Amino acid sequence: MKTNIYSHILLLVLMMSGANVFAQKHSEYYYQRVSLFDTLPSDSSDIIFLGNSITNGCEWCELLSNPHVKNRGINGDTSRGVRDRLQSTLKGKPSKVFLMIGVNDIANGASPDSVINVMKQIIDRTASLSPSTRLYVQSILPINDTYNIFWGHMDKSEQIKEYNAKLEQLCKERGVEFIDLYSHFCIPGTDKMNLSYTNDGLHLMVDGYLKWRDIILPYVKE
Repeated sequence: MKTNIYSHILLLVLMMSGANVFAQKHSEYYYQRVSLFDTLPSDSSDIIFLGNSITNGCEWCELLSNPHVKNRGINGDTSRGVRDRLQSTLKGKPSKVFLMIGVNDIANGASPDSVINVMKQIIDRTASLSPSTRLYVQSILPINDTYNIFWGHMDKSEQIKEYNAKLEQLCKERGVEFIDLYSHFCIPGTDKMNLSYTNDGLHLMVDGYLKWRDIILPYVKE
């Protein structure tokens, strides 16, 4: 019995040590990509995908076969991260910007109302900095138990549905297109991710990305 306890303690220590190394590398990667955006060329033909690791993980140019699609997602990004680098993103007056943010805000303990306040700033700044840019806001995807268990810190995942409702209302008030991914990715009759689309409860597998492409493509082409 003692051996089992000690084994669990050792495993926990190793996991925490590994997590610290991962966090450091993750942080370095995040800031490298953020600084890179200040020098990336953009023009009025660009279609930019901006947001968190779900966007970052998707090979948009391959899936959408569009040379103007620019993927600027960053692992761990939050609404404030997007807001703070919005000016450099809009510098070239891109044609369209697709946003997916919020899940990391909720994971870090931010309330839906606080995230909505930042989203108001993002929407208003986009209209001010680049009136010609069409802004599209994608809903946050559902999360199933696998992701909750794997990451542990997603203890407020039940707020995602509330967040999406508030986000949709904000978009309606501001005249911004809201794309409801949430209902398309749910297991029927539940608020959880369909298991055919994900292997960790949130990030998408190939079938998930193809589903996402089918939903997004009409907005890209319009």
